[in-house]
Parts: sequence; C-alpha cells; structure tokens
Amino acid sequence: MSAEVWSPSYPPQSNSTRSNPPLQTSHSVSFLIVGGGVAGLATALALRRVGHHVLVLERESREVTRGSGGVRLPPNLTKILFHWGLKQILMEKATITHTMFFKRYESGESLGEHVWDKGMLKETRGVYMLCTHDDLYDILYDAATSMGAQVQYRANVVSIDAEAPEVTLESGEKIGGDVIVGADGEFGISRSTVIGQQVRGTLTGLAMYDTIISSRHLTQFADESIWKDHAIFTCFGSGKAIVAYPVHNTDDLAMQFYGPDDEDGKYGDEPSVSLSEVARELSPHFHPLLQHARKAVRVSIRDHSDLEDWISDDGPLILIGEAAHPFPPGTIQATAMAVEDGAVLAKLFSHLSDHRQIGSFLYAFQELRQSRTRSVRAGEFGNIFYMTMEDCQDTRQRDDSMRAMAAKGTNVLEGLGGGVSRMWDEIRTIFGYDCEDEADDWWRAIDRESVDARSTTIFDFASMASSVHVTETTAES
Repeated sequence: MSAEVWSPSYPPQSNSTRSNPPLQTSHSVSFLIVGGGVAGLATALALRRVGHHVLVLERESREVTRGSGGVRLPPNLTKILFHWGLKQILMEKATITHTMFFKRYESGESLGEHVWDKGMLKETRGVYMLCTHDDLYDILYDAATSMGAQVQYRANVVSIDAEAPEVTLESGEKIGGDVIVGADGEFGISRSTVIGQQVRGTLTGLAMYDTIISSRHLTQFADESIWKDHAIFTCFGSGKAIVAYPVHNTDDLAMQFYGPDDEDGKYGDEPSVSLSEVARELSPHFHPLLQHARKAVRVSIRDHSDLEDWISDDGPLILIGEAAHPFPPGTIQATAMAVEDGAVLAKLFSHLSDHRQIGSFLYAFQELRQSRTRSVRAGEFGNIFYMTMEDCQDTRQRDDSMRAMAAKGTNVLEGLGGGVSRMWDEIRTIFGYDCEDEADDWWRAIDRESVDARSTTIFDFASMASSVHVTETTAES
C-alpha cells in the first residue's frame, strides 16, 4: 500500500470568472464532491472562490454528464451566476425571456399570454433566461476548473465512510478529505449512505419526455412570439402538458412533454421515446413537427418523502441538490435549488477559521436550506399537477378566466383567483430570494463562541488532516 498526497494546482483565474472577490477562508479544508453534475460543479466553483480545496468525482464520462435538453434559469439562479462573474458568458449562451403564452393541448386554442413585470424582475437583481443543460454544464465546468477545482470522470464511488471520512472507488482507490459532499442525485450512493438504504420514491404515474427540435421545422407551426420575444410556450391538457422554449439563439426549441407513464426512466438514459406515440392527443396542427423531433428521454416523476437529516450521523457527509431534495424533472426551480445549495455551503465555509467549526457549519447549511427547498419543491409539484389536471369544473373555470383576461389584453395569470393567485405571489418571492444574503445573515446573528461549542459536541474533527490524500489499494477480484 502506498500513500500519495493530493496537491491541488491553481491556474491563473480567467476573465470569465472574475468578479468582486468574496471573503476568503482563513482555514482551508478539502472537500470531496461525489457527483459531477450541475450541483457538483456549482458547489466546486463556489468553494474554490472562497479558498477551499476541491476534488469532484463523477462516475460517468463528461459527455454523458453534460446531458441535453433545455433548462430554465430563473432570476434567483442567474443573480448567483452573475455574482460569480459569469454574466458575459451566460449572455452569449442563453437568452432572456419575459413572456409566457398558453394554449390548450388538444385544440391548440390560445388562452392568452403573461409578461413578467420588468420592475419586479429588476428588484430580483437577476433575469429569467433559457439555456440548454450542456451549455450550462460547460459554463460551470470551465469556471470551476479555471479556479483550480479538479474533476475526475469515470471515477465511480462504490462506498462512503463518513467517519474516516473517505470514499472508495470501483478501482479500489481510497480517497479521503475533510468534508464529503453528496451531489450524485436521488439514486446515488451518498443519499443511500445517509438514509441507510436505497429509497427510490413513489411513481406518480406521470413522466416528462425531454427533447429538442430544430427551429427550421417549426416556422409554420409555432407562434412568432416564441422567436421574437423568446417566449415560453405552455399547453394545458387533460392529464398532459407541454413546456417549450427557444434555445441556441432560437436555432432550436427545447420541448418537455408531460403525460401518464408507469415505466421507469431517468436522466442519463438513452433517448428512446417517440413523441408521435406519447403526444397522439396533441392538436393536429402540431403533428407534423413531431416527425422532426429527436427521440426523447423518459424521466419518471417520483415523489420522495422529505429527509429529516441531510448529514450523516457518522461524520462530515452532507447531501445537496437532488441527493437531498429530489425535484420533479423539467421544473423552473430544480436547477436553481442545486446552485443555491452550493452558494450557501460556500458562503458559510468562507467563515471557517477552525476545524472544530465544520460540524456547526454543516448543520447551519441544513437549517438554512431545508425549509426553502421543501416549500419550493411542493410548489413545483403543484405546478405540474396544475398543468396536467384532468378536465373538470376547475380546469374549465381556469381556462375561461384566462380567455377573459386575454380578451381585455391583460396578463392572464394575474386574473386567476384563490390558490393560483397565491401561487404567483409565491413565485415572485422565490425569484427575489438571495440565498447568499441569507447565509450572511446567519453568520451575523449567530453567537460565534457557540459555533465552536456546538461543533465539539457534534463531531470531533480535531484529529482530521487538512489535506486530501489518496491511498492506492488492490481491488478485490
């Protein structure tokens, strides 16, 4: 057995990641991030910005992990990326949207449009943008690695020892650090290690089918405002829905179909679903465009019980992103919550001055993030079931109200009463939330001496080494 000290190297910072320098930690520690998706890379970038060492371990290849399909970037997400110095590259890769318009799935009838209030968006200090998963992934990868984060692909973690703390790779390598961050999703080993078993959630009977269609096939079928206003297009159907929006500078249209499906599927699976099969009840006006769509990836919509603890009882293993709070696929806030997690974790650990504080900072992260992600996740499930509600008196009242507001030339969502009106008020609040400010507020309010006292009662980290080390072993045959 031989031991090798992992020595991180930090290249000069690129122009794309320069921003106002954040507070730098006075006590750098080493983070192992299990999972190299958007959550893992965002967290790696955030932690490097404040001076910690980071090694990301991703089981798949980079090409597989980049993924495909569209992703919506709400203001609470873009404000973080702007703050991290990524505004210029985002403006090049993504498009700004202000408009949503609505139709009936089965008939193609227009139900009106909704334009986001510019004053409200300005108050959020972010913008609403449309992008693809692979473009967002590349932005975060380039920024994180330019800051010195190390990313290893095809590094499959097969076990996690939170007490050590260290992980074991499929090759037999054991890699240790000061904190392990589980960012490997709802089916990853990090979540099952913290829970103590593999829990796959409950199938809801709905799935999302994710694909992209070239815009050259769409001009005769899609409304002009999709291209002119970079609008988000939503179809309400009985048990079905569509969300679509332009990407790649309007060269393509990202399309996410929701419909009944009891088969199992997840991100990372091969595209295998023909949209002509799953969208047979779509308005005939749109049928020809389905012939030009790529095969879609089926992603099952599962409901997971909220976890009481995101932290292992055995040591410094913390869950973030989908590993901590799985969101329904394709929703507005799924990606945003993962990036917020990374931002808050790094903001807290920018104040680290002693190893004994690690435990308190991990619990502070859980305290700050659990209520936020639970309420937002519940709202996103509500949005999906609102779009796909079976035809009934409620859907008829919804559609009639939207038609009436459209006839007046006003925003159709602001005229809806009751729970829907409250839902849109909540969305405004979600957009305006600043997760890094929340972390700063926690630090200003906390009794600094109690941080050290609480830490020693939670974990004893005093004997842990501050450097990541790699131990090479022979894999068992």
